[in-house]
Amino acid sequence: MNSRQIEIFHAIMRQGTVTEAAAKLGITQPAVTASLKQIEAALGFNLFHRAGGRLHPTAEATILYSEAKRIQDNLDTFKKLAARLKDDLTAHLRIAAPPVFSHDLIPEAIAKFTGETKSTLIDITTQHHDDILKDIASSVGHNNLAITFGLDERAGSSAQLGSIPIGKSEIVALIPASWHKSQKPTVSVTDFAGKPMVGTFTGEPLGNAVERLLENTGVASDYVVRVHNHSVAANLVSKQVGAAFVDNVTAAYAQRYYDKHSFIVRPLENAPPLDVTAVYSYEHPLNKNAKRFVDIFRTCFRQQ
Repeated sequence: MNSRQIEIFHAIMRQGTVTEAAAKLGITQPAVTASLKQIEAALGFNLFHRAGGRLHPTAEATILYSEAKRIQDNLDTFKKLAARLKDDLTAHLRIAAPPVFSHDLIPEAIAKFTGETKSTLIDITTQHHDDILKDIASSVGHNNLAITFGLDERAGSSAQLGSIPIGKSEIVALIPASWHKSQKPTVSVTDFAGKPMVGTFTGEPLGNAVERLLENTGVASDYVVRVHNHSVAANLVSKQVGAAFVDNVTAAYAQRYYDKHSFIVRPLENAPPLDVTAVYSYEHPLNKNAKRFVDIFRTCFRQQ
């Protein structure tokens, strides 16, 4: 199947009839019917059967459709980008960020950015820290800008990647309200010895920082659950599963979207700050739009 045949197959699946697919594509009904026959002949099996005046996909068509949707999305993106490139070579901005920033801060920055720049196409990918750095460092990576927690978690990455400081995120403790109503202004990791904990995986900056802090204080972790997503950890705390050490961005998110009476937030003594940085590949320096987005995100981060 060539790209045009995929487009026709995709339209028939979406519209349900040859007539509606033809109208969607701006071609004649006989042209769609002829293309469908050619596609089925080339494939060697039927894609649809008729019932009640509509085309109903076969099992094979349903399997192919999931891949056709992905291809069509890429084609649509390609067409939109090509149109924008007539006027502006910096018109496509591909950003990767972990969930902690993707919930609120990235959308807030995008809203302000698009208020200034109307012609830029933005792709947002939510990934975990290590995957983000691998993608940015790859010569065939999808993203050209990342907002994440520093570079030091990947040996050798600094040789390929550049970074721009955004700010620092503090590590705080989220404590189930059912445990106690602590009046202490801060807590120590020693306060959680022997208590059930919700942990974040090592290999991620937060998890690594917490593990080093536990090792330095000689406290053994008692994890009942481990998660990659910081907000999932906060949600589990709100459900009284255990306490968690998270970044203050996640803590603020939890206070807005979870039952704020179900947990207590306390600063964690001796916890190192987490660097928040914009990351890019030296092979692909940031263009003017990417630099402007970094400036806007930095402002949003500092105003949270």
